[in-house]
Amino acid sequence: MSEKADKDELRVEIEREHFVRAALLAASLGIGEEEIQDIRLKALRQISAEYRNAPGTKSLAQQYGFSKQKVKNLLEKYAEEKRKEGNDKVLAHCYDLSAGEYLSFEEWVDQLLKDWDK
Repeated sequence: MSEKADKDELRVEIEREHFVRAALLAASLGIGEEEIQDIRLKALRQISAEYRNAPGTKSLAQQYGFSKQKVKNLLEKYAEEKRKEGNDKVLAHCYDLSAGEYLSFEEWVDQLLKDWDK
């Protein structure tokens, strides 16, 4: 594929909000580290806040070289940003199968961090 086609594919993946795929593609294209990091943060936020996927969050964090503390800080900052925007839908209570109950995003993050080393 040509460089233009590759960059178009990256743009499309970002527009579709396929951030995990976009991060892989950006890394393979040799895009700047700052842009790759931005896409990786979006991927981590998405798998955490939107999908509430604890194993996926931990796996992505490990792939991206993020520590448990960094993940905690990133997700707390994300929750704060959403609250300030008035867009707290993503922070609302959501059923968590492993906990067997509805958890707010903050409760879900606490559970994620508690179970991180298991």
